[in-house]
Amino acid sequence: MRRLTILIALFLFCSSGAAAEIFGICGPRHGTVFALQIWRAFHGEIDFKLCAQAEPELNFLLVTRDPDESNKGDDQTKVPLTYATYQKLLTLYENALHYNVKDEAGGLDGSTWCLETLNGPYSKACFWSPGFNSEDRGLKGLDKLGRELWSIAATEQRDGPLY
Repeated sequence: MRRLTILIALFLFCSSGAAAEIFGICGPRHGTVFALQIWRAFHGEIDFKLCAQAEPELNFLLVTRDPDESNKGDDQTKVPLTYATYQKLLTLYENALHYNVKDEAGGLDGSTWCLETLNGPYSKACFWSPGFNSEDRGLKGLDKLGRELWSIAATEQRDGPLY
């Protein structure tokens, strides 16, 4: 009976926000500010999550590459962020939220970007290739955010171009 009690206590601890802070977990209920998923027509998917921790020096960007023929599972990279970089990403994110919800652009090739708000009121919006005619489409903020995340994660050489 004592072992069962210890197991239950351990399970509750591991599923709590305290465990998330201790182990640097970034999940929907544990410090994720936003997620940006980018699906490219001729390259793999890459997901970015901005992760806020109680200690500002522990904030990080979680970059996940989806499996393809060469990978057997998700490849995650945790990129530490300085306070200044974290603040810059928050500003870019706030600007990205001023997107045009009526954008109807689309195409056969290109990419699909989905911006998901996970801190505060939930929202998710997806757009085809925000870099294409971004100013006229009201997606300049989203394009800047994605390019900054791409630059911070240094994915160009490994994952191919952003489009």
